[in-house]
Amino acid sequence: MIRLRRDRILAFFLDLLVCAGCADVAALLITAFLWAALPGGRRAIPAVWAAAGLAAASAFLLRDARGGRARRWVGLEAVGPGGAVPGRAASVRRNLPLLVPGWNLIEAWPVLRQGDAVRPADRRTGVRIRRTD
Repeated sequence: MIRLRRDRILAFFLDLLVCAGCADVAALLITAFLWAALPGGRRAIPAVWAAAGLAAASAFLLRDARGGRARRWVGLEAVGPGGAVPGRAASVRRNLPLLVPGWNLIEAWPVLRQGDAVRPADRRTGVRIRRTD
């Protein structure tokens, strides 16, 4: 149970790092290009970062659509009813509460307390986290 809790938390942070990290690197490269090569394009830099934030949030919301990339790295998978991958709609419904301040603590508390606990959003969507090994 402790290992499952650790793996679920690790998968969450890995997903967060991948989603935000990829968007940040892309935005940094575009910002550097605009700053150095197109001084007139510097006004577009805030829009570049807004797009990067939107891309990172979208990637985070869709992280379980195919079972969860980071979860597979740590030996877990997200499955919907019937054992199938959750799909896009269930992934968004499951992960949206994690982006809302305050609500994210309500969602995370069961997992922090007990590794095999079901999050409230998981109960609504029917998604379960299970070991693959």
